[in-house]
Amino acid sequence: MDYGYQLLRHVVQQVFGNLRQAARLTLALFLAPFLAFVLLGGGAVTSGQVPAAGSVLGLFLVVVIAVVAYCWAAVAWHRYVLLEEMGDGFLPIWRGDRVAAYFGRAFIVVLVVILAGIGASIALGIVVGITQSTFVAIIFGIGLILGLSWVAARIGLVLPAAAVGERMKIGESWAVTRPVSSQILLPLIVFALVAGVIQQTVLLVFGQTVTVETFGMLQDQRVLTLPGQIVNGLVSWVQVLVNLALMTTLYGNLVEGRQLN
Repeated sequence: MDYGYQLLRHVVQQVFGNLRQAARLTLALFLAPFLAFVLLGGGAVTSGQVPAAGSVLGLFLVVVIAVVAYCWAAVAWHRYVLLEEMGDGFLPIWRGDRVAAYFGRAFIVVLVVILAGIGASIALGIVVGITQSTFVAIIFGIGLILGLSWVAARIGLVLPAAAVGERMKIGESWAVTRPVSSQILLPLIVFALVAGVIQQTVLLVFGQTVTVETFGMLQDQRVLTLPGQIVNGLVSWVQVLVNLALMTTLYGNLVEGRQLN
């Protein structure tokens, strides 16, 4: 059976076969930054006012809460899948050293992806400038997004490694995923297409049209209602779980030698 299909199937089974456990481990942490935004910094910004010093501090605290909460949730999810660690409380077990290590690796991964994106964007700009083609720009733009996702998947094995207390370098992650580098594209493409269709469906079903002023011109824009924002938030949560599961599955299979279902 094709490795890409096996990988896709295993990731889907890993997420949706453990959705209750995933909700218990990660959902509260995933929602924490949104609640903090409303309580600490959302009012002035969403109302269009210039934020006061207190609001700026509030927004800074929201960012800190988001970073800690997301890294904590990711560590918990990786450790549940790889070590079957669940915990007994409302929140997953707090492991400060693993959360700190995870943040450090995530920062490096994001930095590498940003640098790759800058280089690819320059090349894309040159190609589009020469061809003067909107179609070429769209195709290359889609390819750029997919390519950056592929790079993140190739080097992202450092994240589950950090979660379980193992040291792995970016180069080691790149090397261990080399034999299956082309097969990784299948789940990435499928996940991107499914996410795009779901997001557009949510916008269609739960959206409303409002008139906004952009550069002095009135334009109709489709925005989500409150129920739509809630649904979209849940969809985003599942999407994050899927991305984490992809890296966890690759780590378990390529590093630990686990079989794919």
